[in-house]
Amino acid sequence: MVARRLPFAKFLRKGYQWLAGGADNILRVNLGGHELLFRVHSPTEYRRIEADLFSLERYFLDALMAEVKDGDVFLDVGSFRGVFVVPLAKAVGNRGLVIAIEPASKPFAHLEANVRLNGLTNVRLFKAALGDQQGKVRLWCDGIIPTLLRPPTGGLPDPSASSPTASGNSELVDVYAGDGMIERERLPIPKAVKIDVEGFEYRVIRGLSQTFRNPTCRMLCCEIHPYALPDGITPQMILDEVKSLGFGKVTSIRRAGELQMIACKDREGARAGKAQQAVIDRERL
Repeated sequence: MVARRLPFAKFLRKGYQWLAGGADNILRVNLGGHELLFRVHSPTEYRRIEADLFSLERYFLDALMAEVKDGDVFLDVGSFRGVFVVPLAKAVGNRGLVIAIEPASKPFAHLEANVRLNGLTNVRLFKAALGDQQGKVRLWCDGIIPTLLRPPTGGLPDPSASSPTASGNSELVDVYAGDGMIERERLPIPKAVKIDVEGFEYRVIRGLSQTFRNPTCRMLCCEIHPYALPDGITPQMILDEVKSLGFGKVTSIRRAGELQMIACKDREGARAGKAQQAVIDRERL
């Protein structure tokens, strides 16, 4: 605590980063028997990635690493720098696939760099946002986490609107309905999905409803942000929506004002999902 108040605190933090990450500013971590590499651009970024891996995101990481095996498919919606993409790509191996979705330009560039740094060839990157319809959205960044502008009424956020709470830069990004994107890009149905989209989670889930009903999709890890949800959307609505898609076991824990939800399909949920998928397939004929 004392060091943080001193003028040379930033040099101490930089020294810690150099000693732990090396002169090349690379954070090296062993997780689940895999070596993970992350290029860091500041002491703050170093500490944030380290905290995500060993504390903040460990609940999701442990669950996903236990579920996802060699040859599986993992979908990461809101990949940011790749804290989930890198370890899960190592876990699924060359026979598997990680689909990474990240709309913000700077985090996407860091994500691309971390994928290259780890020599990963089993990752498909998409610079876009997911929702329940196609269009354009304005993405705001408060300097830490990019967020989509909340809609004042229904429909997509107005891309031309300004935000009275925005304190950083913004950019227009493409948004796609998840099911449509998976079909258009001929992507395989993922076994597990992680969603972290700062308040846009309800729309993402609705846009992926057919994917979630597919019996192949077995697990959903979703971070729910009550303070960022649009008017009329509640955490309970999100939980109910997830249960309606065939996930029979839904649990959640609180973390600093957020809910980390893990949903899994039991046998009954898998059978229901299979039946719903059969109906959808018949309607397409």
